[in-house]
Amino acid sequence: MTRRTTRVPEPLLPRRHRSPAGFLRHFTASLARCRVAVPCAVVLLALVAPVARAFQLTAIRPTRDAGNQLWVELRLEQPIEPRVAKSLERGMPATLTLHAELWRRRNGWFDRMERAVDASFRLRYDVWGNTWRLERPGGASLQVHSLDSLQTALERTLVLPVGSLDRIPNQTACYVVVSASLKPLNVEDVEEVEGWLSGEVREKQRSGFGVLTALPRSMFEAARNFAGFGDERSRLISTDFTPANVPAVSR
Repeated sequence: MTRRTTRVPEPLLPRRHRSPAGFLRHFTASLARCRVAVPCAVVLLALVAPVARAFQLTAIRPTRDAGNQLWVELRLEQPIEPRVAKSLERGMPATLTLHAELWRRRNGWFDRMERAVDASFRLRYDVWGNTWRLERPGGASLQVHSLDSLQTALERTLVLPVGSLDRIPNQTACYVVVSASLKPLNVEDVEEVEGWLSGEVREKQRSGFGVLTALPRSMFEAARNFAGFGDERSRLISTDFTPANVPAVSR
């Protein structure tokens, strides 16, 4: 005969109440955990959420003219950032440089670059005439009366000739790589702005002990821009196309 043992459940013990000091320690620890978790969540959301970028090439549209010359129409969003706009308003010119490469795809081998071209546009603010100018070496200049109009002109008028399509078979896959950079100040601009800057050198401002920090603000910005810090850059590759399916546009 088997003898069964029945276990009697232990009586429920009354809850132990925390003292005010213990409750305060618990509350402080919970608050500390929240203070750590919330910033981590904010950082995580910032990494996951899409970031709106300025100065970005967003579209490349290849076209050809009646002479079978390849052109690319570019879309550049927000070409003038606030930092560059302030530099322009102070009279410092900026240079927009475009570099385009036409590539031919080759099966089982490296792609071949057929042609590379460069173009530059100069942005400046005429303080005396209160006008904004978009200039291209060897081409016509555009004059507008506001910074917004200058930015709109940059977004709509970027068309670049790349090269002839005569030597490429009609059914050969090709693509275009475009790089854009905006430099607030380049070597050619130094001599031009030197006289403009000389009027602000006389300003008395507090400065530190360093060589750069001892300069007036305008000269400090010029030195920083001339050194290449803060240059805006963007690069974009077009979708594949063939000379046969490139739309014809009159130029």
